[in-house]
Amino acid sequence: MDEIYYRDNGEKLLTIAIPTYNGAATIKNLLEILLPQYDPRMELLISDNCSTDNTPQIIDEYIKRYPFIRYIRNESNKGADCNFLQCMRLATGRFTLLVSDDDIIVENAVGKILDFLGENPDLSLAYLEAVGFKDKYIDPEHCHRYKEFSPPIEKSTVSNDKRLFMHYAQRLWGFTSTYIWSTKRFRQIDNPEKYIGTYFMQSYIHILCSNRPDDKLGLIAGPCIAVGEYGIIGNYDTALVEGIYYKRMIKFAIDNGYDKKQLYRYYIWKICYLGRIAVIKERVAGVRKTKISNLIKCSWYSPKAWISLYPVFILPKFICRMIFVSYRRLHKRDCITYVNRPT
Repeated sequence: MDEIYYRDNGEKLLTIAIPTYNGAATIKNLLEILLPQYDPRMELLISDNCSTDNTPQIIDEYIKRYPFIRYIRNESNKGADCNFLQCMRLATGRFTLLVSDDDIIVENAVGKILDFLGENPDLSLAYLEAVGFKDKYIDPEHCHRYKEFSPPIEKSTVSNDKRLFMHYAQRLWGFTSTYIWSTKRFRQIDNPEKYIGTYFMQSYIHILCSNRPDDKLGLIAGPCIAVGEYGIIGNYDTALVEGIYYKRMIKFAIDNGYDKKQLYRYYIWKICYLGRIAVIKERVAGVRKTKISNLIKCSWYSPKAWISLYPVFILPKFICRMIFVSYRRLHKRDCITYVNRPT
C-alpha cells in the first residue's frame, strides 16, 4: 500500500451524513451494511427531519448497539434541502459524504474510501463509482452498472482536469450519494442557503468546492455506492426538474470553470433519455406530470431531441407499453451481464 499522508490529529477523516425523513422502509438496509464497516477514522451522523413513521425507533435500536452514532432529530420538518444543509454544517470530518437513506454504501467500500482520502488529504471533490439496484439490494454483483450514464472507472486517480472528472461523473451529478467534498471548502462558501429550492443544492455545493483551477479532483473506482431505484422518474415533472432546473445548474458550473461544450452535450443526452422514460411511464400509467411544453423548451434547438425524444410524444399507448416492458428486460439483462462480467 502507498504511504498514507493523512495523520490522525483527533479530527475524523470522513463524516458520513445520512439525512432522513420517514425512511423506516429503507434506512435499516443502509445501516445493516454500513455499520459493520465502521472505522475509527469516520464519523456517522444521522439527521432526522421530524419523521412521522418509526424511523426514530429504528435508529434508537442501532444506537444501543453502535453508540458512536450521532443522531439529531429536528423538532419540525425543515424541508429536504435544509436538512441536507444541516448535515453539511454539523459534519466534523475533514471530508463529507452525504448518503440518501435509500442508497447503500456497499460492502468493503468504507475502508477503500478512507484509504484513498488518507492518501489524498488535499482533495477538493471526489466522485464515487455507483451501481443501481431495484426493489431489494443483495450485493454489488447483483446490481447494474450505469453504463448509459457513466463509464466505469478503471483505476482510482487524482487530477485537476475537470473534463476528465466530468467524463466519469457528470451524468450522475444530481445524485446525492456519489460525491465527497472538502468540509473546509464547504465552510468557505458564502451563504449556501441561497441554493435551497434549486432542486440540486448539493450539486451547487460540489461546484463551489471545485471552482479553482488547481483544485484536486478524485475518482474512486468501485462500485462504492448502490443507488436505490424506486421508480422516481415519472413521479414528478421531469422536464421542470431535469430540464429547466438542471440547465440552470449547468450554467452555474460553466461560470465556475467547467467546460461548456462537454456539459451541454451531456445535458441534451440526459434530458432526451430521462424525458423518454418519463413520457413512456406516464403514458402507460395514464398520468401526466411531465409537461411536454417544458421538454420542448429545454431541447428544441437540438437535432437529437427531434430524432430521439419528440416522436415519443405521439406514440400510441400500446407501443409505449411494449417499449416499457422491453426497457425493464434490458435492465435485468444488464444486471445479469454485470454479475457474469469477465474478471
